[in-house]
Amino acid sequence: MKIAEVGTGTGIWLFDLAQDLPDTVHRHGYDISPRQFPPEQLWTSNVKLRLMDSLRDPPEALHGKYDVVHLRMWASNLRTKDVKLVIRSVSKLLKPGGYIQWEEANLLNQDVRSVAGKDFEAQVNKLFVSAGIDYSWVTHLPFSLASCGMTIIEHKERQFSSGLIQIGTNTYLMALREILAGIKRTGSCTDHALLQTCEKGLDELVVSRADGLVYNWGPVSLLAQKFCSARI
Repeated sequence: MKIAEVGTGTGIWLFDLAQDLPDTVHRHGYDISPRQFPPEQLWTSNVKLRLMDSLRDPPEALHGKYDVVHLRMWASNLRTKDVKLVIRSVSKLLKPGGYIQWEEANLLNQDVRSVAGKDFEAQVNKLFVSAGIDYSWVTHLPFSLASCGMTIIEHKERQFSSGLIQIGTNTYLMALREILAGIKRTGSCTDHALLQTCEKGLDELVVSRADGLVYNWGPVSLLAQKFCSARI
């Protein structure tokens, strides 16, 4: 059995998986940059990390090689116009009848439980629109997969369990700080007053974490299967 992860980052999903599967299962991680790869001497024997641009067709040597391809947390790295490019690229990695497992963050279906949080959510969504950032592709992901020859087996949208709410809030606020910094750095939003409002609002949310702030994105998971006769 062969498993690939596209956009593997640190490879943590693959290394964690290695604890539960036999050594005969090969795990290969692909990313456009090696910047987050751990040192090679720390890799386990059946985990390999390699470079690949998933917006392009994979090398022919990789076509039809994998039983499962896993994707996770592409929300801030993928634009709506590129979603089907990634799906088609991933489909070419799969054997006929192979599976895509996709875990994603829905930033348009959030769990926000305070007035300040809801006010910030409304402002930051305006900022995303102004900066040309569109997260709606996550909502439409099942339809995008189906239109590329995949059968949707399971599609779930959840909220974090009680034990994960706090860490989910903390990590999301850190991620939002990075997103705002990226918007500021690239100058993709010309409404500087709106950007400043969002920066101030985020600072206030960070301070209010000790008061039980809940500000979570919506976890999404999909399992889809490639048609045995699919030609992508």
